[in-house]
Amino acid sequence: MNRVRIGLVGCGNFGESHLQAFRAVPQAEVAAVFDTDGDRARRIASQFGIPQVCGSVEEICGLGDLAAIDVVTPEHMHLEPVRMAHAAGKHVFVEKPLATDLRECSAMIESSASANRFLMVGQILRFETKYAMLNDEIVSGRLGQAVSMHARRNRPKSLLPLYGRTHPALENCIHDVDLMLWYTGQPVRKVRGFSRHATGRKHPETFWGVIEFEGGAIGVVETIWMLPDAGVMLDDAFQFIGTEGMANLQLHPGAFAILRDDGYHLPDVSYDPRVGGAARGALRDELSYFCECVQSNQAPQVITPIEAKRAVRVILALIESAESERDVEIAAWD
Repeated sequence: MNRVRIGLVGCGNFGESHLQAFRAVPQAEVAAVFDTDGDRARRIASQFGIPQVCGSVEEICGLGDLAAIDVVTPEHMHLEPVRMAHAAGKHVFVEKPLATDLRECSAMIESSASANRFLMVGQILRFETKYAMLNDEIVSGRLGQAVSMHARRNRPKSLLPLYGRTHPALENCIHDVDLMLWYTGQPVRKVRGFSRHATGRKHPETFWGVIEFEGGAIGVVETIWMLPDAGVMLDDAFQFIGTEGMANLQLHPGAFAILRDDGYHLPDVSYDPRVGGAARGALRDELSYFCECVQSNQAPQVITPIEAKRAVRVILALIESAESERDVEIAAWD
């Protein structure tokens, strides 16, 4: 089948990770890039051998030979590129969270439906092998009904200057909330959030959330951006306890460690591990799946935009709860 020609909007760190992953997707070809930092876009295009650098979102979305647009802009800047791409007849992959505002989530879902073009959100953990295997175990019924879930997703404090632009619940807990919604298949009834500021930044660097599901299960999400910088990049784990069994998933300490003169290093071997000049792992797998959907003209089913919006809704309720210091109920699910 013909390769899927893609335009990348957003050439930041994770946009570059996407390009590394596309190198390992045989059915994909990134043909054009755009970034508000034109110099950055030109450097990235030269590095990855991309033939065209566009001067605006309108220009890249208007390229007639592109089948899809990959939106990797900052979290609060997804709406306009997604709508422009849909209006131009392109399928869209957009990084998580779908948006930082529920109205913008709805607007993107509506633009997808109106244009009859796909909208896939990068909830990457649905494609990470261990988390996906846990879902299979839950779906099989061997663990029984969900009773308790606890997830942590902690990061080094050196990442705060870059990722501190977004509330840590939207940056990190969105992953684990999506997992809990996936694993239970149940609406959320009530949430309670807790946050702490230890660095004086706009957003807290410590966040905990308690989630009550309609079926009775309780979920706890944790993200703390205060880890020391000495070689530790990931501190991620998930525990699921059901009526008939339990499962523990942990990514740190990793299965692969390197000790050099400059210290102890634990490379990522799950999300976008770098092998032979390309990114593999879950990022490669989700982008490959998106391209397969475009090629077959079948809407993505592993993650739908409605599901992505539900995760945003829970996160925003948790943030509201932490700021108001009270429980927040979610009355109507959709």
